[in-house]
Amino acid sequence: MATSKETIEFLRDALALVPEVSFRPMMGEYCVYSAGRVFGLVCDDTLFLKTSPETLHLFRDKTTRAYPGSKNTAQTNAEWLEDREKLSEVVHYTLTHLPAPKPRPRPKK
Repeated sequence: MATSKETIEFLRDALALVPEVSFRPMMGEYCVYSAGRVFGLVCDDTLFLKTSPETLHLFRDKTTRAYPGSKNTAQTNAEWLEDREKLSEVVHYTLTHLPAPKPRPRPKK
């Protein structure tokens, strides 16, 4: 089941305090970015945040897969979605503890 446009608009509003947030379509679902850096996925109308060893305690050490084969993610809880400030704090903490993105190879000429 693909994520609805209404869900994306709700999440755009909920993430309003996160700088430069954007959503990019990905096979019927969405990647969520802040300043060009992926920090989450929206799958089946559910927001998942990427996890690292430092962020697991935020999710009570329970990670789930956004879809089969995805890397570790954790489903956000409903309380965070209703509290913009708390959600932005969690996203900021997540972004500061994610590994740096790998450099993209230059195209061969």
